[in-house]
Amino acid sequence: MNKKSIGTIFLLVFMAIPGFLQACQEASPDFEVLSLDITPPKISTGEKATIKVEIRNTKAETDTYNVPLMVNGVADDRKSVTLAPDATELITFTLTRSHPGTYIISVGSSEATLVVEKLLPPEFHLSNLEINPTEVDSGEAVVITAKIANVGGTQDSYTAELKVDDCTVKTEKVTLAAGTDSTLSFRICADLPGTYTVTLGELSGKFMVAAPILPIPSNNGSTNPPPQDSNPCSARG
Repeated sequence: MNKKSIGTIFLLVFMAIPGFLQACQEASPDFEVLSLDITPPKISTGEKATIKVEIRNTKAETDTYNVPLMVNGVADDRKSVTLAPDATELITFTLTRSHPGTYIISVGSSEATLVVEKLLPPEFHLSNLEINPTEVDSGEAVVITAKIANVGGTQDSYTAELKVDDCTVKTEKVTLAAGTDSTLSFRICADLPGTYTVTLGELSGKFMVAAPILPIPSNNGSTNPPPQDSNPCSARG
């Protein structure tokens, strides 16, 4: 065989390759993908997504199929299933990603999108400060409540400091999962009359302790009230 004949053969083979590949692509698969669902379609890094694929055997005989889970065109997992003719089966995969981004998930000719977001740190937010009652007699209890929410992306603990006139009088530690909230509750008393400023994080409010009504002194002599403690941290639980 001369060089010209060899060159002609190579040319014919080269021209036939595109048609062969197209025929392979258009050939009907032995298994048909009926559905492809991702739950949830959006996760944070490190979280799991569940991928459910329903397939059907389109052949006239029982066969085994290795179902590949493709992620951005690369096989990430495989599961083997044996099906009778025209039988269907639901296959479940789980997928975790450590890097944020948009991932194309495909099985056969079906595909869906999984969005992976960066895991946010914990973030606590205080709101709805309530003081009840706002006016009391000396020694009467005041109840202070507030809502605390973790609006971040991970579980963590938070220690709330209740201050009265800039002095910490009570603390409460709470542990909250991401997206959850709780109610803080404090019970304090103040003996000295006056107006007290309550601070909890960035929140603040006031309550007042009324001055006691003193008895009218007799003509025989005056009754002096006992000295009062001027310590602003005299509020107690």
